Amino acid sequence: MMSANTILEGRYYAGIHPIVLPAVIEFAGPEGTLNAEEISKRYSIRSMTVSPRTGRADRFITLPDGAQFQCADHEVLDTLPQESSSEGLVAWLEERWGIALTCVAIIAAMLLVGYFYGLPAVANHVATRIPIKTQHALGQQALDWLDSNKWFGPTQLEKEKQGRIREDFKVLCGDLPFKDYYRLEFRNSSFIGPNAFALPGGTIVITDDMVKIAQSEEEVLAILAHEIGHVELRHTMRSILQNSAVAVVAAAVTSDAASLSVAVAGLPVLLAQTKYSREFETEADDYGFNLLKKRNYSPAAFASIMERLAEKHKEKRHRYSFISTHPITEERVERARAAAQQ
Repeated sequence: MMSANTILEGRYYAGIHPIVLPAVIEFAGPEGTLNAEEISKRYSIRSMTVSPRTGRADRFITLPDGAQFQCADHEVLDTLPQESSSEGLVAWLEERWGIALTCVAIIAAMLLVGYFYGLPAVANHVATRIPIKTQHALGQQALDWLDSNKWFGPTQLEKEKQGRIREDFKVLCGDLPFKDYYRLEFRNSSFIGPNAFALPGGTIVITDDMVKIAQSEEEVLAILAHEIGHVELRHTMRSILQNSAVAVVAAAVTSDAASLSVAVAGLPVLLAQTKYSREFETEADDYGFNLLKKRNYSPAAFASIMERLAEKHKEKRHRYSFISTHPITEERVERARAAAQQ
């Protein structure tokens, strides 16, 4: 219980009026009298509301007329009758570190499970429901941004060579579900190096360096078949959604709007440098192998150009090369050769 004539020293905030005054509250029995310069008011203790503890920060007594009294005398505040019912969660956890650490561990585990299992499932669900027209428009917007920001320059390949590859690409797409939305774009970029990547909605970009490193047009088609796999399985869209979801969650948890704005503003760059998971690469490989065989091409061409790309990457590394965004493993090369024998 509070002793007689207990006094709190602090600052008085006069409700809606912009007045801050040094003040004291003197408690006697069931009442407290506030004195601040010429102001003197009496309140019942039951009408006061004490803010919860937050570390060692000052706390506030909210008075029934809307005014507030700020002070840091926790020892006295803790004796107020209503303090036990308004004790904050932070203060409660501060006194119980074992429970707090256990809660942190549980939350961390839940976040990890959500990241590795929940986000991919949600991204897959959402990606399959985004209309292909919407995805195609997003992909085209991203390509326009990359072009205007000098990631790419016009292709230097001979028009005849471009024409042959385009015709073979059209045959490759054949009767695919999204065949009417596929576009093959040639671009030159010393910055990116040998690469090919799929944008949402069917636009596939291949660099001059990638075409030049191929020893046959069949090897070019093997790379394109792999990228078609990413489109048909909506890998790019799913990766974007997963990465954007992380930014959205970060913004919600930290109240940092910049997390969300960066995700939206950087979407074209994210599209260009998406690094697929091992699972996505395996799925796209298998899809590409089956597509090549269906069109009477050999998956061995994929193994050959992948090995050459790996050697080229050792000589000169590009941050956004095919090897950087589509990690090569010996297992993938072996699987391509095995598929060719089946």
